Amino acid sequence: MDDQFDPPAHLTARTQALWRSVVPKRAKTPERLAMLQTSLEALDRADGARAEVERTGMTTTTKTTGAVHLHPLLKVERESRQLFSKLWKDLGLHTSPEDPKWNVLERDWR
Repeated sequence: MDDQFDPPAHLTARTQALWRSVVPKRAKTPERLAMLQTSLEALDRADGARAEVERTGMTTTTKTTGAVHLHPLLKVERESRQLFSKLWKDLGLHTSPEDPKWNVLERDWR
């Protein structure tokens, strides 16, 4: 793969694999690459938040009052997955070659 299309080193192995499956076939302009990178960073953030919630539990307890609250990372996970989903759809990556819309969308990828 051309160096300009290598995945960013800070992405996880999972999102680097997604990057390689998309670039350069369906994302090669600087704008699309930036959107793709942001979407994959959001997915990594969501996965990291999910892992921490699984490790520590879905609720937290305040030290001063003992009140129980939903884990704040649940919001981070939700918002990050929403951003990933939005950008992935904006890039037209929510479809596959089996989708009838594929040929119409393919024109926009070049």
